[in-house]
Amino acid sequence: MLNDRMMRRVLIILLAVLGVGTLSAQDYARMTERTIMGTARYVGFGGAMSAIGGDPSAVRDNVAGLGLYRRTELILTLDYAYDRTWQKSVEGIQNTHLFMAPEASLVLSLPILKADEQGILAHNFMFSYHRLQSYARRIDASGDTVPSLGNLFASTGADLGIAYCTDRTAKANYLTLKESGYANEYGIDWSMNISNRWYVGLGLRVQSYMLSSDADYEETFSQVSATGKLYYNRNQTRVIYSGASFNLSAGFIYRPVSWFRLGFGLQTPSLGSLNISSSGELTAQTDSLRSSRAPYKGDTFSDFHQPLHLSSSAAFQIGYYGLIAFQYDYYHQKDEADIHSLRAGVEIIPVPGMYINAGYVYESTFKRQDKMVPVDPTLDRQDAYFMRPRWSQYASIALGYRGKYAIVQAAYQYRWQGINMYAHEAADPYDIRTNTHRVVVTIGWHRY
Repeated sequence: MLNDRMMRRVLIILLAVLGVGTLSAQDYARMTERTIMGTARYVGFGGAMSAIGGDPSAVRDNVAGLGLYRRTELILTLDYAYDRTWQKSVEGIQNTHLFMAPEASLVLSLPILKADEQGILAHNFMFSYHRLQSYARRIDASGDTVPSLGNLFASTGADLGIAYCTDRTAKANYLTLKESGYANEYGIDWSMNISNRWYVGLGLRVQSYMLSSDADYEETFSQVSATGKLYYNRNQTRVIYSGASFNLSAGFIYRPVSWFRLGFGLQTPSLGSLNISSSGELTAQTDSLRSSRAPYKGDTFSDFHQPLHLSSSAAFQIGYYGLIAFQYDYYHQKDEADIHSLRAGVEIIPVPGMYINAGYVYESTFKRQDKMVPVDPTLDRQDAYFMRPRWSQYASIALGYRGKYAIVQAAYQYRWQGINMYAHEAADPYDIRTNTHRVVVTIGWHRY
């Protein structure tokens, strides 16, 4: 019987001969990252609003929350994020500044006036834009000793057309990754209010993606060439993702008594296509400097989809003084560990029309993550790096005002995150940490 390594070599040869490609696990990981973004109230609440509704960002988690609206509303959100990324125990911090508008929505409320408030009391519709993720970061990492990329290339039997160093370990290594782009979502949602007790809703969402990723990886060895220079392998790659998909959402909120709500939301896996174009250049210093350039290659994959998302929440109303909410979110990912998110939020109403929010989120796979199998390292696709978020935590606070016509909100969010960054499949991970300071301002108008 063939062992695992031999089976892998056979598979790579077959893919090269047939010209057939598949999306890798790290491709899915790159395109399905999410950050808690949205209106200032939603961000300040820690996103724990699936049972509360009445907010365009909360509607994205549970479309039934649209049924809580009693009036037409227009909302625009502006966002500034300051991100600090570094490798643990290594000097050097990379800073990123990003301005964007992550949320815009129009809610149309069509109430049905009934004296007894029984039966269907309103049909509400929402047209919205939401930023799912902004890819704007730079990661610089280094290590003393690592299994070499050259050895990995050699073990697959890949013929890159040049002489590169195939020693098992490298003396030192350096990786720089730069990313830019976005994942956006556009939605059309409907919900209705039944007797102020049941709220149900359905929605259609369309996503668009654009991500450009540039990586520069170099490893040096102890050997010295005839010219007196250290042997090295340097792999520079560029990958560009673009595509679109759509999915459906459904949800309901149950309000058995005035002070308690239960909410459940579902977003189906999305259907769509993703185009991936890649190019790269491997440069090696052995007996002489040699280089091999991977030609530009583009493929379109029709099996790309976003993960299934389930949301459940409970909210408790404390008279006219505020709310407390708890929420659990589950993301089921293809070829990846499932993600679990635990959220908690509180809202205090010191005077009518004004509210203060605070929230906390812990997000993780809650299991050890095995390494991903990289894209086959051939001239067609030789980007072998990938990253795995281990956990993310958020803490936030917000202040808001809802007047007769105007809505003004402001929030601050602090996120800290641990990431395993791999230069390639055989490499040990770099321990990458990020801190993100986010300031969110939401303004809006509603009809009294």
